[in-house]
Amino acid sequence: MYIAQMLGTTVLMTADEADKRRNYVCPGCQTPVTVKKGRLKQAHFAHTSLQKCQALAEGESAIHLLGKLAMVDFFESIGGRVVLEPWLPEIQQRPDLLVTFDNRQVAIEFQCAPISVERVQHRTAGFAKLGLDVVWVLGPTYQQRKLQQVTLAKFARIRHDTLQVALWRGKQGIQWREWWTVDGRTYVGREDYADPIRQLAKIQQQLVRRDRRIRQLQKQLYQQERTVTGIPVCCHISKPLPGGLKTAHWMLATQLIGLLEQEPCHADRLLTMIERAEWFAFGATPASAVAKLWLTQLLVLWQSMGVVQVTNDRWCLAAKVQWFADLDQKCRELRSHVHTLGSK
Repeated sequence: MYIAQMLGTTVLMTADEADKRRNYVCPGCQTPVTVKKGRLKQAHFAHTSLQKCQALAEGESAIHLLGKLAMVDFFESIGGRVVLEPWLPEIQQRPDLLVTFDNRQVAIEFQCAPISVERVQHRTAGFAKLGLDVVWVLGPTYQQRKLQQVTLAKFARIRHDTLQVALWRGKQGIQWREWWTVDGRTYVGREDYADPIRQLAKIQQQLVRRDRRIRQLQKQLYQQERTVTGIPVCCHISKPLPGGLKTAHWMLATQLIGLLEQEPCHADRLLTMIERAEWFAFGATPASAVAKLWLTQLLVLWQSMGVVQVTNDRWCLAAKVQWFADLDQKCRELRSHVHTLGSK
């Protein structure tokens, strides 16, 4: 803990400035704390008793502490007014930083240690009760290894109509990494593309391996005398879409096309189908918002390809889509549509 309250006053003091001869209490639980200053460790306050404090978690790492202090300088350098570790009694929470830009306040959570997605959801919801936006910034401990999708989902937020994760880069400040996926690949850029021919080959391989999700979809299509390998060209999504789905984009696209073949649909009905898909657990952003972002970007792509259109506030197919029984014919079609699909 870097901030403590002088006993009998409302004055807050940093550990660097604290006088060991004075008495201090935790601003959250109001129990005594002592100043710890040494040659090896960063100055900090520690509770004198081992009782559980709801305001703070003990054992803050030096990386976490130094990162917060550096962030104070960073946000002040870009015009923010920063309060370090303010205690918010209404929600019994303390953000690492509370930054004010004009009339907008943002809670900053600098994350270095492991944390459950449920805890991220709980803290994010708490700040939301006070009308506070919150940014989860990942520290060096997270960046030392490849970020898995389960981690990206835990901390990602929607920014500029893309899913992004905030990373602390020291002197460079906060860096935002966009999260796109295409054809099962996670670390791709907005301009990366997948080869639809290879995508088709991968589908065939998954059929041989009897992948659970593929088998379920194949069973549905079989009742319509269709096959997974014969899905329409527009279902082979080669352009990156927002991350978070556990299933391949083409599978969900195929289900959407099947729904639109039945009748025109309001966007809400399409969104319900998307929300029912298998997603990673999101922590800092509502999963429904991510599903809506994914659907919106897919519909925009399909509109540009002439696949769908809006009529009387309902989405419908602009023309009948072609299903394939002959793989050679389909491969020829995929090659002829390579540019409209977005592939290079």
